[in-house]
Amino acid sequence: MIGQLIDSLSDPEYTGDRRCWPCTLVNAVLVGLAALLVGRRWRRLGGVVVLGIGGVLIALRGYVVPYTPRFAPQLVDRLPVDLGFDHAPAEPSDSLVAAENPDRLVGVLIEAGVLTGDEMLHLEDGFAETWTREMDTLRGGSDREIAAAAAEAVPFDADSTVSGERLLVAGQRDAWLSRPVAIAETAGIEALVAAGVDRETAASAVGPLRMFLPVCPDCGGTVAESTIQNCCGGTKGIYDRPDREVLACVDCESVLYEFQPLDETAD
Repeated sequence: MIGQLIDSLSDPEYTGDRRCWPCTLVNAVLVGLAALLVGRRWRRLGGVVVLGIGGVLIALRGYVVPYTPRFAPQLVDRLPVDLGFDHAPAEPSDSLVAAENPDRLVGVLIEAGVLTGDEMLHLEDGFAETWTREMDTLRGGSDREIAAAAAEAVPFDADSTVSGERLLVAGQRDAWLSRPVAIAETAGIEALVAAGVDRETAASAVGPLRMFLPVCPDCGGTVAESTIQNCCGGTKGIYDRPDREVLACVDCESVLYEFQPLDETAD
């Protein structure tokens, strides 16, 4: 029963390897202040209870105060001292919007004329040019500018920030993006909308669309199918399957798309 309670309270998105240390620090300070206030105003035991409950929740969930990931990294970044936090989750990049049915979305892209081909699908030439042009425009921006553009591109209200090497777009869910993926998907949404696809569908489709990237979104280099081990020099403590096939940049070695193994796509 205790195990079930712990599982129900746990949030793996902000704990373990994905723990946001700025979020943890800010919440630890706030919980400590709350415990001190309760202990002084009422009884010491009350302060101990607040401290204990807050500590457990931070340990299990990563934070206690709602919307902490939206403000804590920026707050810590503005401190006059460098605390040495690297917030970037030690995992592959998220996508702006989770694609619940990639096969259906590919069908939508075919109907819209974005993808073409009989035995082998590929980008329609005009769309490829538009997508590349949109990526070229974003490529010169700072991480904060790209994150802000991504938040503007999605079909829902979203906030953005940057921490470490990751860009956060927080809206319906928190999406931690690598810079190349953020550029690719933001540019992809705008290119799809220009091609006549509604913005909501476009936001869901840019994840699967990355498997057709014509160039690296970040450096403009050549993309090729590879594996994590070959393109990134090993697992780097991030990937549990270094043999997983990916689309990667030959020049900067950025992972641009992960192909799902057959045993996972069948689930």
